[in-house]
Amino acid sequence: MRGFDLDQLRTFAAVAQAGSLSAAAPLLHLSQSTVSEQVRKLETRAGVPLFVRSKRGVEPTPAGSRLLDHARRIVALNEAAFDELRGQAIKGELRVAITDYFRTNEVAGMLVRLRECYPQLSLHVSTMKSAEIELAQAKGQIDIGVVMNMSTGPFRPAAADTRWMLRREPIYWVASPSLAEQLPDPLPLVLLPGDCMMHQVAVRSLEESGMSYELVHSASGVAGLQSMLAAGLGVGCLCASAIGDGLVRLGPKHRLPVLPEAVFSLTPPLSGESETVAQAREALGRQLLM
Repeated sequence: MRGFDLDQLRTFAAVAQAGSLSAAAPLLHLSQSTVSEQVRKLETRAGVPLFVRSKRGVEPTPAGSRLLDHARRIVALNEAAFDELRGQAIKGELRVAITDYFRTNEVAGMLVRLRECYPQLSLHVSTMKSAEIELAQAKGQIDIGVVMNMSTGPFRPAAADTRWMLRREPIYWVASPSLAEQLPDPLPLVLLPGDCMMHQVAVRSLEESGMSYELVHSASGVAGLQSMLAAGLGVGCLCASAIGDGLVRLGPKHRLPVLPEAVFSLTPPLSGESETVAQAREALGRQLLM
């Protein structure tokens, strides 16, 4: 029989999202050995390696990256078909706001899959800072938000919100390869404006470590920040998934302070939330986890 096993595709997508077999296991409610076996069977079926394995975890091979787009779409369409046949198709309008830092290079594809799976759902998506998202939801201006907090410090998420958590990502100091060879003193910083949480975390960590720095450029969004950093204009910090071409992580030899993890989560439902928004939150959560 031609084709792939749905459970194996779901496991494959979860491992790619989590970055390791061990991290994917609790997301799938499976043992690590079962996850490993499903990936092995899928690779046998595909006839090519799908992951490059290392001590840091796994990364998709070129073939794995190609399959990943298909796997995410197949899994999403399967879930949408299940919902539709049970009379739970999502219809209506949904206003969503997403922090600019969330899976910067992947979020557009996730929203495309959501539109494909739920064609009767009219999506209105905007990008805001996390604090603005929470305020907008409290005022009834949006229905669902994706916000960022930090794993430690004053930006740590409340314990009550952990059930809506989507993912955790390390935050790295980054720069262009040429600038990384010899960092200037004081450290030239390229960040988003001062009301950005990542800006505040970066500055506070440098001040607490006693390192001298100078804010040399301010970008208006993550895409602009990536471009400025890749051009060698300074040093910044980004979530792991936002580190694109032309940027390298700065390691221990650069003696920069360790940064906390970014914690991404859906905003919890407000009292009296409609059934459409409740269903959409579930569907959106599944999409953003893949």
